[in-house]
Amino acid sequence: MNRVIQAGFANNKVRVVAVDSTNMTIHMQKIHDLYPMSTVILGRVSTAAILLGTWMSEKEKVSIFFDGDGPAGEVVAKSDNNLNVKSYIKNKKIEAMFKENGHFDVQKAIGEGNLHVIRDMELKDPVTSNVEIISGEIAEDIAYYMNQAEQIPSAVSLGVLLDKDGVRASGGIMLQILDQSMNENELIDYEKRFMSIPPITSYLDKGNDLRDLINIFGESDYIEEKNAQYKCDCNDERVKNSLVSFDIEELEDMKKQGGIKVKCEWCSKEYNIDEKDLEEIIVGKGSKNA
Repeated sequence: MNRVIQAGFANNKVRVVAVDSTNMTIHMQKIHDLYPMSTVILGRVSTAAILLGTWMSEKEKVSIFFDGDGPAGEVVAKSDNNLNVKSYIKNKKIEAMFKENGHFDVQKAIGEGNLHVIRDMELKDPVTSNVEIISGEIAEDIAYYMNQAEQIPSAVSLGVLLDKDGVRASGGIMLQILDQSMNENELIDYEKRFMSIPPITSYLDKGNDLRDLINIFGESDYIEEKNAQYKCDCNDERVKNSLVSFDIEELEDMKKQGGIKVKCEWCSKEYNIDEKDLEEIIVGKGSKNA
């Protein structure tokens, strides 16, 4: 279970979302066989996808794509409004890099580049927002996206806590100011409350409840609780359809080799595509080109 709690404050002018993504991050580390450094990065980005997923409208999907020049390579996470999440990182075996304070140097691993956030509302074309990676620490970059692209002042905190046995805690929290007409004293108060929050992973590692974290912001107008889950939608049909883009000559070569194995980048599941499958794809391409 990955608990997600969201609440409104100040007559719904303020929104707060808190996530405990520990189980999801443990699952991701296992299925992708991630090194610790890669686990921290993918855990943060995937948790960010949950935070943004709670903000999406019904049937809407959001994709977060960090395209930096650091050793992490591409880092992508997707979530829908039901908080079904899937994600991948190009470099699953990043050698650990540390800051002077002993924390993982996520900024160095991500590097410089751009953050792309794609909102698919099932309209003709998805809406894509592109902003510069200003930090590489993930949380600051998501907040920057919210402030710049969505024009919603936001603060975000993300974290993944590891020990020698693996993931101990993973989570995040986001504060959004939905009504910028609030007076300055109110805004400062909510900012101070956010800044008073301890590191989310330390908080969760001690067994504290997310609702107590939400209560730091005062009496809520509403409070809702959901569960997020890691869920990949790959299947045989999708994998076979992905091969249609290959030339017939390339498909024939695959067939001569006795078939191929295709590994899903989202969940690492392997699919065996045999000669019969490849022949069906070849025949289908031939009929379309006729």
